[in-house]
Amino acid sequence: MIFNVLTQQGTSYTDETTYVVIHNEDGELAILDNHIPIILQIRTGYLKFVRDSYESFLIVEQGVVEFKDNELNILALEAQMGATFDQAQHAFDTMKKEKLQLTKKENIDFSKQERDLKENITKSKAGQI
Repeated sequence: MIFNVLTQQGTSYTDETTYVVIHNEDGELAILDNHIPIILQIRTGYLKFVRDSYESFLIVEQGVVEFKDNELNILALEAQMGATFDQAQHAFDTMKKEKLQLTKKENIDFSKQERDLKENITKSKAGQI
């Protein structure tokens, strides 16, 4: 079966797998070829992809998994792949940390711009007759 991982940044991963094990808040579910169509929600969890003797893991946050016509689509707010669970978790944690730092920087930049705007409005005496 083919699987596609789509995040808010666009397509992250596309590959083939023999079967997948989905772990979410409700437990675990395995999907093999010709499985019935299914849609699952994952708040936080992971997927284990198995192909021959090769395994890979996908850590997912706020995602939806859809299986239909031997195609598995994972739509996620955030997702990171790794050859082992620990590698995937480390990549996910690193990505989240970087995004948090970027958000903090953007908020600081926004606050500075807002202060500068207020200062310039006051200097220009806008709104005064």
